[in-house]
Amino acid sequence: MKRLKISQYIETTGKQKKPIKFIVSKILIRLKCSHVFSFKYKHHYLKFFPTYLSRILWVDPDYGHSGSKTEDFIWNYLEDGNIFVDVGANIGTTTLEASNKIGKGGKIYSFEANPKIFNFLKKNIVFNKSKNINIFNCAIGSESKRVFFSDVFADESNSVQNEESELMVEMKTLDEIIPNDLKINLMKIDVLGYEKFVLLGAKKILNNITCIHFPAIAHFYKKYNYSYEQIFRYLRDYGFLICIINNNGFLEELPDEFKPEIGDYIAIKSGSEFLKYSKRKLL
Repeated sequence: MKRLKISQYIETTGKQKKPIKFIVSKILIRLKCSHVFSFKYKHHYLKFFPTYLSRILWVDPDYGHSGSKTEDFIWNYLEDGNIFVDVGANIGTTTLEASNKIGKGGKIYSFEANPKIFNFLKKNIVFNKSKNINIFNCAIGSESKRVFFSDVFADESNSVQNEESELMVEMKTLDEIIPNDLKINLMKIDVLGYEKFVLLGAKKILNNITCIHFPAIAHFYKKYNYSYEQIFRYLRDYGFLICIINNNGFLEELPDEFKPEIGDYIAIKSGSEFLKYSKRKLL
């Protein structure tokens, strides 16, 4: 973990909504005892593991971190008995939210590449006594191979690396893990720019996916030498409409010429699926 100077600690602490609890969180992690604590987040519980995401949510479960709207969308979109795929599960906030919504009749395929974060994901699942989740400790891409992967405290920033790093992980494709005839109601992808390669490795199951939630962040795509246009075009070729959630909380289709800003987008199959969910408030 990167050590801050005293002046930086003071400045950082002063910006916190709950400065005292923020300081306590730092101390607990330093003492290696944070995992003793747990807290409720959304519709599930999390252990306070020594990760960036665990820490900010333990300090303030209402904190609007980058994934909070994703979890709200998942809760509002999914129904009892649905199938959910979580690519880039981290410590399990989206996986566990989906698990509670879809119930015993549903099923989840959850993927986290970083071994340390995967261990926290597994322990959070056990802590919640969730029985409908299948977890996989591997990266997801367009082919099976070994890849370099980052291992930083800011766990939301870990991703496949183009250059050598200390950590190597197994990469697999969704097509080789998920039954090709399984109807998937929702897939969430959050892999910091590696989305294109996740989709290239899912050519068989894409025909059976109703909806995909994914980010479009230009500078992440540049890292892997492609642009958002390639993802939008690829999804449209499979019969998806590219949408946003508008200010009223409903799906809104985007025109072909739309250029995305930093944010989350929804790819949903055209026709009855779009009509069904365009009338449901999702945020």
